[in-house]
Amino acid sequence: MQNFTVLTGAPGSGKSAVLDVLRKLGHGCIDEPARQILAEQRSFDGHGMPAKDPRLFTELLLSRALFEYGRMRGHEEPVFFDRGVADVVGYGKWYDLDIAHIEQAARCYRYAKIVFVTPDWKEIYRNDDERTMTYDEARRFGDGIRRIYEELGYDVVELPRESPEKRAQFILSRLT
Repeated sequence: MQNFTVLTGAPGSGKSAVLDVLRKLGHGCIDEPARQILAEQRSFDGHGMPAKDPRLFTELLLSRALFEYGRMRGHEEPVFFDRGVADVVGYGKWYDLDIAHIEQAARCYRYAKIVFVTPDWKEIYRNDDERTMTYDEARRFGDGIRRIYEELGYDVVELPRESPEKRAQFILSRLT
């Protein structure tokens, strides 16, 4: 979908803050599925968390990503996704899972050719209830995600280490 733009990259590198700015500007935005699923699973001591069952967690991510993709079909205005289906490939690789079906989904459910990547940014990185990776793990995870998008034929554009407002303007200037 040419109006579906992915914002991806290292955890804790400012993606959600940029999406908040885009949302305030009136754009459609889809929040990161991992944070949602982790919060939901923790609320009832569910098994769909990486420490308990990384395969289930990854399948829940894939299901949520496909649901949001389908829910936004027919939306004519730009829609910004905090991570796309290809990111689930990255989670599967991170947890060393069999991911052939996830890779197939990433080839079938396509987004706009340009994917925006937030680079790791140590000065803003913070842990919280959902973000438990160390900074170095987050950096390595982000590097892996970037390679996955490149291998899938997307044009990866790195966002500058600027304020969320400047990053949002950077994205919007590349889409017009």
